[in-house]
Amino acid sequence: MARRAPEGPFDLASLVPGSGPFELEIGFGRGRFLMERTAAAPDSRVVGIEIKAKWAHLVEERRIRLGMDRVVALAGDAREILPRIEPASQLQRAFIHFPDPWWKQRHSKRRVVDADVLDQLARLLVPGGELFVQTDVLHRFDDMRAQIVEHAAFEIVPCDANPYGARSNREVRADEDGLPVHRILAHRRPSSA
Repeated sequence: MARRAPEGPFDLASLVPGSGPFELEIGFGRGRFLMERTAAAPDSRVVGIEIKAKWAHLVEERRIRLGMDRVVALAGDAREILPRIEPASQLQRAFIHFPDPWWKQRHSKRRVVDADVLDQLARLLVPGGELFVQTDVLHRFDDMRAQIVEHAAFEIVPCDANPYGARSNREVRADEDGLPVHRILAHRRPSSA
């Protein structure tokens, strides 16, 4: 059975005790980035949220088997979980890698990067905290970038490559297939309207 977030409001420190900044990956899939990032940032505590319970369960089992105690893999919908995380301003970084593009317009409500998720990430990121989003679908990149640019809490900064020492399963596949990867790096402004 997949691990789920606690009911009601909760602190990330209840999931990953200790010290060090928190990082969050939304939609970790098979967990490659989650595991590699934990190794690349040994002082960070990393939390992953995956809507597919099967993948969350497998990744959580793997991290337990490997003795990785600074990472946790949760099953659930980030849109439901993020509003319950308290207190605010506890994330140093948030990652969204290759979110499902939900091609049809009637499915657009299922897209991960939307105003509500951006509001929650703005609430949870520390001032100067980083939001990193990447995709190999150009029109989704354009849409996500426009939403982030329009959000008062974020400032886009130049980013041509993944600077985090970890790659998602889809990023590896895109590189192998020669697909261009479009990236957005945004910093949380010190204060937002």
